[in-house]
Amino acid sequence: MLLSNDMRAFALVMSTGFAMFAMFFGSGNLVFPLLAGKVVESAYGLTMLGFVLTGVAMPFLGLLGVLLYEGSYKKFLSTFGLKIGFLMALIMLVLLGPFGVVPRCITVSFGSFAMISKSLNLPMFSFIMCSVVFLLSFNENRVVPLLGAFLAPIKIGSVGIIIAYGLLFSEAPKLTNISTYTAFEEGIFKGYQTMDLLAAFFFATVIIRHLKNASQKSDNPRGFFKLSLFSMLLGAGLLAIVYAGLVFLGATYAEQLNQYSSEKFLSVIAHLTLGEYAGIFVSIAIILSCLTTAIALATVFTDFLFEQVLVKKIPRTVCLGATMLMTFIVSTFGFQGIANFLSPILKLMYPGLIGLTLLNLFLWGWKRRLKKQPQISPTILS
Repeated sequence: MLLSNDMRAFALVMSTGFAMFAMFFGSGNLVFPLLAGKVVESAYGLTMLGFVLTGVAMPFLGLLGVLLYEGSYKKFLSTFGLKIGFLMALIMLVLLGPFGVVPRCITVSFGSFAMISKSLNLPMFSFIMCSVVFLLSFNENRVVPLLGAFLAPIKIGSVGIIIAYGLLFSEAPKLTNISTYTAFEEGIFKGYQTMDLLAAFFFATVIIRHLKNASQKSDNPRGFFKLSLFSMLLGAGLLAIVYAGLVFLGATYAEQLNQYSSEKFLSVIAHLTLGEYAGIFVSIAIILSCLTTAIALATVFTDFLFEQVLVKKIPRTVCLGATMLMTFIVSTFGFQGIANFLSPILKLMYPGLIGLTLLNLFLWGWKRRLKKQPQISPTILS
């Protein structure tokens, strides 16, 4: 196998898998599994399953689909025509970018910061965060290495410690009368809220570009597809494990979480298990989790605005600045305001995107099967 013979390939898979985890695991991923567990309590098992289906399995099928369509989200989304594909991409990126997920990342970070300090209000905190994202997104070719080699390991370690201590001091969740269907449905819908399937189509372009460049520099450029699959499995596995832990923590600490807003849930659990001095550590973990996703999405939206909408007539730096300005304005609405705006849109959009993903994977397999069938000679037909 490639990984056993080439340590550089192994390091590439590890850093890219961690980068995928860092890209996907942002603001909503810290909040919604905890919220799902809090709602269902003892019925958390099926909720975990539903959440993993829509929050892990479908996003990584989306990544795989774009990979099979030559790494182009435009080809993947254009099943029903180029104009429809462009419109879909624009709507999704607006929601993922400055009008949805990126400002949501900032509000979740602020919710954690506010647990230990009242020195900054939301607008001031948002301005600082937007400035940091702007600086770290300036060079798009450095985004994946930055996330995979530096920010992601810190995020995984810090969130992992919080989950481990939460599980160590947890008790059995309170018994509930919620039906199995309701528990499963709760996981499905909360998985929608992460918006990771939408993000997957566009993250794929950044990830695949990075892997292609790296594999072309190695001695085995044909190993690109294998590198991609191993990286996806690593990223998906990390996400599934973390989500399962967070859903269980939400179920276990449901009663204590009732008096707090949802963006503060993880901080509350950490304070209950690690003590009051855990505040700084928790804030760093959550801010880094949100920062990595904000960097990835700001990069993707800026590239789309620069290349597809404005066709490179305005410098990329100006597009990035405009992205962060819009993000700053929307972030002042707060986490709940943004969530109320996104929720009905996602309930309508997400099932359709799941259908499109499955359809495209089927069409790719069908076309590949037809190509392998032997052609019938015209002389035989005559």
